[in-house]
Amino acid sequence: MLLYLVRHGEAKPESEDPERGLTENGMKNARRVGEFLSFMGTELDAVIHSTKKRARETAQAITGSLRPKKEVREEAGLAPNDDPAAWVARINAMDEDTAIVGHLPFLDRLLGLLVLEDANRRVMDFKPAGAVCLKPAGGGRWLIEWAIGPGVIW
Repeated sequence: MLLYLVRHGEAKPESEDPERGLTENGMKNARRVGEFLSFMGTELDAVIHSTKKRARETAQAITGSLRPKKEVREEAGLAPNDDPAAWVARINAMDEDTAIVGHLPFLDRLLGLLVLEDANRRVMDFKPAGAVCLKPAGGGRWLIEWAIGPGVIW
């Protein structure tokens, strides 16, 4: 099982779009991430995204190239300031390749918990439309297989 954490693409300011959907550049970069992951041979069973518009649009953009075998679904508990601890047990129980599309600081904190067992330790700099691939290391710990940011792909 592989886990992919994906930060949403660049979002519009709230003054322009109260729901903060993706900018044109944010949508383009999210599509490129999907294309890159597809090129790398990534196969997903499921894509889970937060209830926010920018995460939903990012999930839709990446799945344009990556067709999940089972589903793309929205779930609560993935908002920027939600507690990632509730997701650790869920993730450790998963047995399917899954992408979670979300926000900062949630993704930073989740990654800290999975890799270092500490939500307050930052592991990497998540750029908009950035992604990290993790693999289980046993005992509830995870290893970073690879990470990409906008500068790597385009």
